[in-house]
Amino acid sequence: MVEEENEYTQTPSALPDFARDPVGIVMRRWRWMVPVLLVGLVATGALVATMKPRYRAVASLLIASQRIPEEFVRSTVPEDILERIDALVAQALTRERMVGLVEKFELYPELLDSHTLGEVATIARGDLNVDLDPSLTEASRRRETALVFNVAFTADSPRVAAEIANEIVGLIQAEAIRLRSEQARLTTSFLRRQLEETEVELREQESKITQFNRRYRGELPGELDANLAKLERLQHQRQSLALQIAEASTRVTMISTASGTAIPVTPDSRLLALQAELARQEVIKTEANPDMIALRREIKNLEATIAGSPGGQAREGGTGTAGAMVAAEHRTLDELRSQLAATEREIRDLDARVARTPVRNEELAAVEQRTSVLREEYLEFLRKVQEAELAENLELAQQGERVVVLNRSEPPTRPEQNRLKYLAAGIVASLAAAAAAGVLLEIGDPVLVDAQQTENETGLPVLGSVPWIS
Repeated sequence: MVEEENEYTQTPSALPDFARDPVGIVMRRWRWMVPVLLVGLVATGALVATMKPRYRAVASLLIASQRIPEEFVRSTVPEDILERIDALVAQALTRERMVGLVEKFELYPELLDSHTLGEVATIARGDLNVDLDPSLTEASRRRETALVFNVAFTADSPRVAAEIANEIVGLIQAEAIRLRSEQARLTTSFLRRQLEETEVELREQESKITQFNRRYRGELPGELDANLAKLERLQHQRQSLALQIAEASTRVTMISTASGTAIPVTPDSRLLALQAELARQEVIKTEANPDMIALRREIKNLEATIAGSPGGQAREGGTGTAGAMVAAEHRTLDELRSQLAATEREIRDLDARVARTPVRNEELAAVEQRTSVLREEYLEFLRKVQEAELAENLELAQQGERVVVLNRSEPPTRPEQNRLKYLAAGIVASLAAAAAAGVLLEIGDPVLVDAQQTENETGLPVLGSVPWIS
């Protein structure tokens, strides 16, 4: 018994039970598998028979970067073609333009009754595809200065597909040219506005400098040397006038003594003596000396007294020739004192101007510094405007070379969908469905086909088996 058990005991198989007898499954379940197969074949045939051919037309668009090197003309339009292509297509193919294409070529007439033109335009947008030419590798995309884009459109008619592809390529080309030209124009306009604003501000600043020079004439830094030279000349003139006054006073005294004419001590004669003393003291003493300050105060008080006395004082100290000479000397003294007073006023005015010159120098330096900055900005904007105008003219001149329709689409001769491929796929799917039906039936209602399966199901050893008898 043991020997027979060893003889008929089979090695366990890794396959599931239903896969051990595929031919048996077909023979046992063909009544169900054949209808499933027939249904799949009929469905495939109906699908292939009713399938509308779809034609895919492709046109090519070349977008090139600037041909002239950047060191000669710097472009004002960014060259990020890959990043901007989606935005370019979106702007070229707006909803209104897609609706126009649907109406022009009467696309999807069967959908117009149940859909709006906008919805049909969205469906048509789904049949459009814009992408880089697949022949370009990633390395060549980074290296090339020109990129090729394929514009493909799928439609029921080969002629319509080709015409729409060419129409869309034309729209993208026109939009690319418009965008580049507009960007160049906007950049130039912006720089021109900045230039005009800077020019206006520069003129206002220059006008401020002119007004400043006119307002503070005589106190400007450029006039300091001239003022100092004039001040030195006036000081020499003041000393000279003081000496002349002292000499004239001395002559009056000498004439009066020689002629024996008694010259009464009057405020006028006292003033002459004090002025002569002041002229002598100025040569040897400074202005801050107490004697000089007291002497000037006494002269000032005496001048005020003489000016306030009615009719003045009689200056003729005698009669005859001596009196005439004394009177003449007095007139000379009056003229010299008048010149000295004018010189003093002019010296005080020049001293004040020289003292204010450092302040005016700081104020003028601030105004001129702002003017210098504005002038540099103006020159910089002027250079940029000239470059932008040159780049704009270059952009207009290169429009035909920068965005080119490389290949216009021709009506395709074969549809995009191959019916034989769909038919083969349908047949394979039908066979797979029939096989799946047989397997499912076998799993639901299993049949014992060998000793191993019998042992697995019953848990009892098989003592023997006989071969299949046809």
